[in-house]
Amino acid sequence: MKLPATPDGRPDRRLGGRFIAAAAGALVLGLALSAPAAAEKFKIKVGVSTPPGYSYNVGLEEFKRLVESGTNNDVSVSIFPSAQLGGEVEMAKNVQLGTLEATIVSTSNASPFHKPLQVLSVPYLVNSIACGLQVLHGPVGQDFSAALLKKAGLRTLGWYTYGMRQVFNTKRDVKSVADLKGLKIRVPPDKYLEMTWRTLGASPTPLPFPEVFSALQQGVIDGDANPISSVKQFKWYEVVKHVSYANVAVGLSPFIINERFFKKLPAAYQEVVTKAAMASEAANRAADAKSTTEAVAFLKKEGVVFSDVNLDEFRTAMKPVMDTAKKEFGAELVDQVMKSQGGC
Repeated sequence: MKLPATPDGRPDRRLGGRFIAAAAGALVLGLALSAPAAAEKFKIKVGVSTPPGYSYNVGLEEFKRLVESGTNNDVSVSIFPSAQLGGEVEMAKNVQLGTLEATIVSTSNASPFHKPLQVLSVPYLVNSIACGLQVLHGPVGQDFSAALLKKAGLRTLGWYTYGMRQVFNTKRDVKSVADLKGLKIRVPPDKYLEMTWRTLGASPTPLPFPEVFSALQQGVIDGDANPISSVKQFKWYEVVKHVSYANVAVGLSPFIINERFFKKLPAAYQEVVTKAAMASEAANRAADAKSTTEAVAFLKKEGVVFSDVNLDEFRTAMKPVMDTAKKEFGAELVDQVMKSQGGC
């Protein structure tokens, strides 16, 4: 290495020391830049409205396990339960904005991003949980996913369920349409569920989900239509004493992630996240089935009376609602949903 010279041509020992130090520093920097970079760490925060142990949460725990093991913890997953990060609508909007990475949101609450999702709230359009997931894993679900991605920047990783909506109330057994007359039934912000209860002679009462318990206690509402597991999970059985197997609708929910965040993941990690979400669907379904069975046994011990209903009568009564859905979403979509359920 040639040292810097003084004006008279002699080597400058004083400057030379600085020169050597600078050259050495440059060499180290060059080696650092050329060395393989350490794997970048990514964090996925998932907000969910339900408490630990709920079927959503069980599915998410499996998702977390598979993602972290599949990426050697380069991608970590943190689950925030019990609406810690807001309600479903708020969390879905935050995922769209990118201030939250992922959430699970019911199709009712996801419909502001793509209105046709609301067709899944039409009563008796979907026959069962298995049938609903068959629809969503086919062309109909693919179209919904593509629309959420294009319109809102929300990638659908998978589809979860929260069970069948059954009717429960504080007043009386409901076995026929006539038994619903005058009952104040709570509804989420969903046009078709409101129309359903009005058509059946009940009084639909819009109310946020967290207010159900106090509203039942105070008589603001007489009942709701939610999965049986919810009656146990949220302790509504302390007031509710009547549950009817009305099979009004299937609770279905997209598991969504912010697309910009997803695209920042290396391709290999994108694949891990995608496969983990798909695999976690099975854990969600198994947890829902188990919690429903356990809830029925528990609620019977608590004195809750279960009733079967005349499903044919209920389906016939829903014709005006079905006709409205065909006008709004097109008979083609409604028919496609029906036909997609063959053999399930």
